[in-house]
Amino acid sequence: MTSQTTALRVDLDGRIRELDIGTTRNEQIRIIGRALLDNIDAVDFIRRPTGPDLVVFARAHRAHQALNLHAANAVHQLAAPLPHLIAGEVVFAGYTAAGDLTGLPEDAAETIRAACQPL
Repeated sequence: MTSQTTALRVDLDGRIRELDIGTTRNEQIRIIGRALLDNIDAVDFIRRPTGPDLVVFARAHRAHQALNLHAANAVHQLAAPLPHLIAGEVVFAGYTAAGDLTGLPEDAAETIRAACQPL
């Protein structure tokens, strides 16, 4: 079950880990960076008609990472058509119109979980 400050990390094998990203910007950047073991880069923004929009974070240095087909499937399910493939582990989080990070809406978290089942 997601909370107000829960983001989801998707590993290359589709495993999902919930992250409590906290409420302050510094805390959020630190927690997401630690989860990805690198500086972070926002690689996709997914606009939603209701609720917070979504952002997909990946490692800043991901050039030699394998493609994350599970995360790509989740992005496709949330924002078809898939804009591009994503390399390495990713973190999905919500964000407000003001650009503040928030937890994922429950419906988006359910879509991500379903999309990350073994291919």
